[in-house]
Amino acid sequence: MRGNQLITGVLTISTVALIASNIYLHTELINLKTSTDQPLMEHLSQHDVIALVDDRLSSLEKRKAQELLSNLEEQFQLAQASTPDNRLIYGELNARITLQEYGDIECPYCRKMHGSIKQVIEHSQGVINWEFKHFPLGSHNPVAAIESQAIECVKEAYDNRTAWIALERFMMDTKGNGKGLGDIPEYVRSFGLNGSLIGNCLAADDHKGKINQDYEDGRRAGITATPAIRILDNQTGQDYLLKGYRTPEQLLQAVQQILSQ
Repeated sequence: MRGNQLITGVLTISTVALIASNIYLHTELINLKTSTDQPLMEHLSQHDVIALVDDRLSSLEKRKAQELLSNLEEQFQLAQASTPDNRLIYGELNARITLQEYGDIECPYCRKMHGSIKQVIEHSQGVINWEFKHFPLGSHNPVAAIESQAIECVKEAYDNRTAWIALERFMMDTKGNGKGLGDIPEYVRSFGLNGSLIGNCLAADDHKGKINQDYEDGRRAGITATPAIRILDNQTGQDYLLKGYRTPEQLLQAVQQILSQ
């Protein structure tokens, strides 16, 4: 009996969704008829009318995506629009301490730690900032490397703040472990970015050298896996390497240790 009730419930939900979709389509058709030149409408085929409705739906989706981007920008006010040497930095540019993360967008532990680092920065009162360096792992390539290039493409086409928005969205929405996000140009359109612009940048491989340089810098620092964080004291020049996932409390303890030396 419970199985039948479940099936009935699913069918009911599907029916409601279909009815809602038909109501919306019918409403759009009425709007077209009242807002479009009547003689013109009389000569339009059903295919043409559907195309007009699709255009309206596309415009609605674009408007929603732009609103989403605007809301996300409010959440990333600590990211300056431009940064020295085109670095990917979140927080006060002149902060004493930098958490320099070597991360892989496809890495589940990087994803898990992403929010923790952001929390530390936002509660540091300008003492700590965060620099993201690309370290796409071989086991997650080519997807991880392409996503890293996409972040740099967003930074080039927009600014540092928008790149941080994209980085968090990528981290949260990827399937992980090299499975990726699917079509990246189409994906970035979902939160208000120009997919064609990012797609053309990816096709040109303009930022491949930057990704390779970050990776080699990490290797020279002794990094072999992600996540890894170099804690840099910009006042004394001291640094300390943390390997693996860390909680906000552990990150703060490590920062306090380097400050007390």
